[in-house]
Amino acid sequence: MPWIPLPPADLPSLPAHLQCSRTYPDLLLYRDPYSCRLYVLHNRNPLSAKRDLTDATVIHLGEHPVLAIDDAHFALATGDCLELPSMTLPVVPTRHWNDQLEIYLPSH
Repeated sequence: MPWIPLPPADLPSLPAHLQCSRTYPDLLLYRDPYSCRLYVLHNRNPLSAKRDLTDATVIHLGEHPVLAIDDAHFALATGDCLELPSMTLPVVPTRHWNDQLEIYLPSH
């Protein structure tokens, strides 16, 4: 089953803070302080293949949160790079189902 419940221990306690998942260390979580939406993305820099994005910065362009990596900006909702359309940051779909938050991981 590809939709997997996200354990409560993985939910970011503070909004506006990038956090590695405790259960899935290759995932990075971010809770937007304005919409309270949870974004889940793969913790790998698409520009350098470096495995740690926790030092990246989330900024808002209007109401859209984007992840600033070096000189590139990636939309957290889609993973699209605003400067390089051919470059993407893999994002993980999320949903609320039966009063819990689930992530879509087809490999599980």
